[in-house]
Amino acid sequence: MICPELENRLRSMGLTSRYQGYACLVQAVLLIRADPAMLDMPAKLLYPRLARLTGLSAGGVDRAIRTAIQVCCRHTHPQRPGEALPTVRQFLAALAEGSGGSL
Repeated sequence: MICPELENRLRSMGLTSRYQGYACLVQAVLLIRADPAMLDMPAKLLYPRLARLTGLSAGGVDRAIRTAIQVCCRHTHPQRPGEALPTVRQFLAALAEGSGGSL
């Protein structure tokens, strides 16, 4: 385990390591904790770094993270009609700060 606290949290939200987004989220949170500015422009700063680390394309990283967010949200609180999923930035910020407030 790279970061047991984070990985346990993701598993409690229904996300397992079978999803590519699992590794992307773990690495993303570690990068954001080291440099919070990465969260300012995820597509330009964060996704290319994650692509190099995971062997995916930047577009693949985006898809994997969005799928992971859907899995987590579907598991933790089923979506009501008209309710939007959190954005990638919102979800990563909440994971990086370690609170479950906005998730």
